[in-house]
Amino acid sequence: MKKLLSAVAAAILASAVISAQTVAVLGFDSDSICLDQRTGTMSDLLTDELVGIGDIAVLERKQVSKILEEMNFQASGYTDEATAKTIGKMLNADCIITGSTSMLGDKLVVTARTIDVETAKILCSAKMSVSSWNEFSRRLPDFAKDCVKNLPAKNWFAGTWEGGYESDGGDDFFTIVFSEKNKCTVTLATTNAFGDSETLSGSGSYSYDKNILRIDARLSTDLGVARKISWRSIYSFGEGNDSFSILVKPEGGKQVRATFAKTE
Repeated sequence: MKKLLSAVAAAILASAVISAQTVAVLGFDSDSICLDQRTGTMSDLLTDELVGIGDIAVLERKQVSKILEEMNFQASGYTDEATAKTIGKMLNADCIITGSTSMLGDKLVVTARTIDVETAKILCSAKMSVSSWNEFSRRLPDFAKDCVKNLPAKNWFAGTWEGGYESDGGDDFFTIVFSEKNKCTVTLATTNAFGDSETLSGSGSYSYDKNILRIDARLSTDLGVARKISWRSIYSFGEGNDSFSILVKPEGGKQVRATFAKTE
């Protein structure tokens, strides 16, 4: 058990920095042959503009095109939300931006939609109508902001985490699965000071804000032994957001620090 807990602590120290949301810009559709040669440039310019906005990571355009080609997809034409969802998962992106261009009289109309990869829902939309490329360049910064203005903060807790703590009363090692809807399942492998072990499992709920993580769950064994978890603690993520630590108080013990590492 102690080796497992030490491994979790090592994983926290090995974390790498990543941003809150990963966005991929796909190529734009066009209803005009004369615009087909411009849509790639538009995508590149939008990608460059997004790089400096907020807490997002933007996939490089060549990387996106390469992955799509390897998957036998083209770089444009994905206006269907279900298809966009599939491609977003291929790119390991949280959101994808797809759009279209068209000529209405002497005006170039550019539209874009930002789609959540998990739900396939449109999170944001942007539109501009311009009469020249100079005007397009001038309005692009605001257009890019509209593409990501409603992106929700990423739930870094969602997923499976393993970790625990050592105390005078024994060692507790947890596997916690946080869902996107504030539900969680918990499995506890516990060893007391005499070396006796047992496994408990159950479910509960969790919530968090900028400072405090709250976890409530009821666990039991096949023999009916029950244990309640009610944690309220300031949390601290590792540099890569794939590890975190909290302060908990074991039953009948003193407050200790519990560390967890994300496994999937």
